[in-house]
Amino acid sequence: MTSPPARIGVVLNANAGRTRRDPGLADRLRALLTPDDLLVATRSPDELVAAAERLRAHGTTLLAVVGGDGSASVTLSTVARVYGEQALPPVALLRGGTMNTVANGAGTPRGTPTSLLASLAPRLRSGRGLHTSQRSTIAVGDRFGFLFGTGVVEGFLHAYYADGTPTVFSAATVLARGVASALVGGPLVRRIASPCRAAVDFADGSHWPVQDYLTIAAGTVDQIGLGFRPFLRCDERPESFHLLGIYAPVATFARELPRVRLARPMRPGRALDRVTDRAVIRFESGVARYMLDGEIFETPGDLTLGVGPTVTLVR
Repeated sequence: MTSPPARIGVVLNANAGRTRRDPGLADRLRALLTPDDLLVATRSPDELVAAAERLRAHGTTLLAVVGGDGSASVTLSTVARVYGEQALPPVALLRGGTMNTVANGAGTPRGTPTSLLASLAPRLRSGRGLHTSQRSTIAVGDRFGFLFGTGVVEGFLHAYYADGTPTVFSAATVLARGVASALVGGPLVRRIASPCRAAVDFADGSHWPVQDYLTIAAGTVDQIGLGFRPFLRCDERPESFHLLGIYAPVATFARELPRVRLARPMRPGRALDRVTDRAVIRFESGVARYMLDGEIFETPGDLTLGVGPTVTLVR
């Protein structure tokens, strides 16, 4: 019995930074595809829903996303809703955005969207198989992602996006300025690291106490950006995520960053951590401000983190 033909479906976020700077990208990607494949450029949520419906009807056997972390999260959330109970195809993150942290954490090699697709497509069509890993997603309402964070994580992104055109260099600059500010108690760190006063409840009845958290963050990949790897237990068990509640003062945490960069646990007395499939964060302010895969959101009330669809990521 022969296997069905490979059908690559490429979703290109036309609003992503690299796409805007490279108007010929879509044509170069299309040149690598066959008539059995599909490329869709999207600019709005409605266009993305229509693209997901075309992917399902097309019988896509590999979904390739061109864009950064936010593009991947929005695309996968939309595709999962459209597919419903139908299994999602394997997903290749072809980079192409300002932030490609999830691609890094999933083991996607460095390269451009064109070079990555040029490497993947012949391998898929020849039947040689692809290197893949299974990754759970974190569900926040009807959104799915791989990285979540409140407090300093969300505050850092605010400063990063406000610093002009976002780049890896500007992210590193904001981090360096923030660390220097933390060590002297300067005004920048007070803006970035405003405490998140909250409690966390778990399904088994246990909880983390109400206190000021520098961040409550979670990941199903180990990286959170710029090579920092705090989610060391993200692979401990399937259909779960690694949750961290960092309560150390900001200057103390700044001194832990070299350990986080080297993928080492923080020293005792800095953070709570747990591998779980559900957590309810109760914010004393009554407002949840958080980041999901590089996108910033605000919503009233408590926030429930659950486990979303498991995704097969091409490595």
